[in-house]
Amino acid sequence: MAILREACARVDPDGSVRDVVAALVADHPDADGVLIEAQAQVDEVLAFTREHELVPYTDGTCVVSMAPESRRWAMAMMAWAAPEEADATSFYWVTPPDPRWPAAEAEEWLQIFSRATLPAITLHEVSPGHFAHSRALRRASTPVRRILMSPSFVEGWAHYTEELSLDLGFRDGDPRFAAGVAIEGLVRVTRLAAAIGVHTGAMTVADAAARFKADAFMSGPAALSEASRATFDPTYGRYTWGKLAIRDVQNRARQQWGAGYSHSRFHAAMLTLGAPPIGLLATALERG
Repeated sequence: MAILREACARVDPDGSVRDVVAALVADHPDADGVLIEAQAQVDEVLAFTREHELVPYTDGTCVVSMAPESRRWAMAMMAWAAPEEADATSFYWVTPPDPRWPAAEAEEWLQIFSRATLPAITLHEVSPGHFAHSRALRRASTPVRRILMSPSFVEGWAHYTEELSLDLGFRDGDPRFAAGVAIEGLVRVTRLAAAIGVHTGAMTVADAAARFKADAFMSGPAALSEASRATFDPTYGRYTWGKLAIRDVQNRARQQWGAGYSHSRFHAAMLTLGAPPIGLLATALERG
């Protein structure tokens, strides 16, 4: 919220946070344009990752495509080339609104892909997030490290890279991007609250949808989709948990390595482990 308040004040010093966010998410491509803008951002985030030497590998091919019907419960998703299979194209799946929806619902869904938030989603899904991670997985030293994955690390890593990229100056300090990173962070924190609430009986799905509207600035079908995900993905709070665990180990790396710390060194040490259980993350410090 602190990042969001500061960014919104730079966009419009006189507007409330909620009003500024409403204006930001209203600026989005149409249903066809979402895929076009996402594909253009693939090149942008890969170039940024290489410029800052954030990950060991950024090879391979990543193509934006409409998500298959079985995966349209998610707004966006990475389908990477499996580590134990022959190399192939990886797909950054995006879910535009269903053309059968009423115009108002389609508009609310498209707000997810606003020009404030879509860059953060692309960083998460492509690079230095999931796609870049997948390229490191292909080089991991053992089958266990290549195949067995901790979802908390996988999603925590991709979520961690969003704010990391903001700190490193992605989009040259554009406050709209800073707001987008903050909004995506609030969505993940709200997932954690919804997962706990729904599965302890403290929240209904409708309660969780209202929470996404109030705390994460989501609307209509997007808020309901996020809330409904809690019913079949009970650990979708892993994004925030994983991010915080990575930051904790990062702070320890800074203390232990001192002047020898760099993002390149720290990230390579982590990704060499594959997608480790959170409890093993600190072993990266011994390998870095």
